[in-house]
Formats: sequence, structure tokens, C-alpha cells
Amino acid sequence: MSKIYAGVDLGGTSFIAVVANRKGRVLGSAGNTTTPGAEPQATIQQIGDCIVEAAKEASLLPSHIRAIGIGAPGAVDLKRGIVVRAPNLGWSDVPLASTLRKRLGPDVVLGNDVQVAILGEHAYGAARGTKRAVGIWVGTGIGGGLIARGRIDRGFRGAAGEIGHMLIKEDGPVCSCGRRGCVEALASRTAIERDVRASETESAALRIMKERNKDRMTSSVIERALKENDPVMTEVMARAQHYLGLLAGNVVNLFDPEMIVIGGGIAQRLKEAFVAPIAEVARSRFLRPDPEKRVQIVHARLGDHSGALGACALARQMT
Repeated sequence: MSKIYAGVDLGGTSFIAVVANRKGRVLGSAGNTTTPGAEPQATIQQIGDCIVEAAKEASLLPSHIRAIGIGAPGAVDLKRGIVVRAPNLGWSDVPLASTLRKRLGPDVVLGNDVQVAILGEHAYGAARGTKRAVGIWVGTGIGGGLIARGRIDRGFRGAAGEIGHMLIKEDGPVCSCGRRGCVEALASRTAIERDVRASETESAALRIMKERNKDRMTSSVIERALKENDPVMTEVMARAQHYLGLLAGNVVNLFDPEMIVIGGGIAQRLKEAFVAPIAEVARSRFLRPDPEKRVQIVHARLGDHSGALGACALARQMT
């Protein structure tokens, strides 16, 4: 049997687990929502259940899995397998790797969720073959990941890529980290929902949420409101894209990558319609002009599986 890996993309609102071979072919998958305020042990139990379910779909036992990779939102301690801080989950110093290993058996390795997602796009998707790339993932929060010399660059303390907390507007709204003006507080899906709700004119998005009995503004709701030419959503989205463009321009000036990959639920839904305005603003901020567009700014190609397949790639690299 070829080497089999499991990968988990753990987000602030949901997670997905896949079982895949070393070439990135998904053999089975399962997912669930994350319960706000739930105890870490309960969420880890859910993760384990989904890995078992994904293996079952692939007609495999957990014992067939060589290693498990997990992309977790926030700061992780790779050596100790601990989620140090994940504000969107309410986690601090959670021993995720050891807890899951005790239940399922295979080695478990952790990475930051966006670092892992760009690793997936580098291994199997949009950034395949690049030596220097950056991932910007827009979801409940905003995170980043850096590829240097064809591998994840985690930085001196393992914290490289926390670009969601780059300061874009000093007097801006309060971020989940407690500071003001981070790009996450200005352009994440959470920020988009906040600004739509705060508008004096009611957005079609709120009607759509009510029709669908949703209490969160999902990417599908945003897409539907934009298709209806809702003026509130159109204005809020344009503002978020502008801030993301400033972020991408700063990243290019600092890191000079071959490619920026923009991922997350909104990018997955809207694709080029989401990325093109971001790229336009970013290019206007490049210190070194790039008329031939050698620096590519693209949307992620692996869809729902970017993070989970990246976690599989992480497990393959680290074990």
C-alpha cells in the first residue's frame, strides 16, 4: 500500500479532514462545524471522529495512516505540538498533537493553518513549482504563510506569516488580538459582516441570512448579495479589497515573491472577481514596477482542500 496521510484544516467556524496518498489524491473526507466556546477536548474529539470517518470512506483503518498533519488557526509550537494561542477558537496552550496521538496512534504534526494551506497550494495547486510564494487567507480572520526556497519559512520563533495583524489603519477598529487597525479587523469575513450590519441602509445580505436561517455571514451569502448588486455589500467588499491590496503590495515590497496566492472561502467563491481588484491596488503600491506581471497574484486552486491537503504535505515532510 502507498503511504497514506491524514490532514485536518481546523478553522474558526468549521474544519475538514481528508485522507490522501503522497501525490495529494483525496481518498476520503469528512467535516464538521466548530462550536463557539466549546472545550478544546470536545473539539479534539470531533477532529478524531472525522479522521476516522474519512479513513472509513477511503476503506482504510486509522492504523493505515502513516502520519496526521493539522493546520490550526493562530500560533503553534511545532516542537511540542501545542496550539499556543488561537483567538478565534478561544484556545491557549492546548496539547492538540499529543491528545490526538493518544487516541488514534499515528504521529501528529501541527502547523499554522495558513502556513499549511500555502504548503498545500505549493505541493499540489496554484504555487506548484515556485521557490518563493506567499499565501493570504481571508476567512474568520486573515493569516499568511511564506514559501522560501521551496519550503515553509516559519521565521525565527515560528511566527512568520501573521500578516493579518499588520497595521493598515492606525485608528481603525479593534482586532481580535486586542490592537487597532490590523488588516484582519478591516478586511476579514468577520469585518465584512460587522460593516454590513453597521450600515444605515439594510443590506440584501441580512435578508438572505434570514431566508437561509444563518446567524453568520457566510461566503455564499456574500456571493449572493453581490450577484443581486446590493449596494451595501458592494461598497463594503470594495473597501475590504482595497485594504487587502495594500497588504499584498506591502508583502511584495518586503518579500518579493514569485506569487501571492489568495485563499479562503470568499476567494474560493468569487475567484478572479475577488482577486483582480486586490491585485490592481497591490500593483499600484509596488516600489519596483512589474509591467510584465511577473509577480503573479492568483486565487487558490484546491478549493476546500487547500488546508487539509497542505496538512497532509506537512505530515509527509515532517515524518
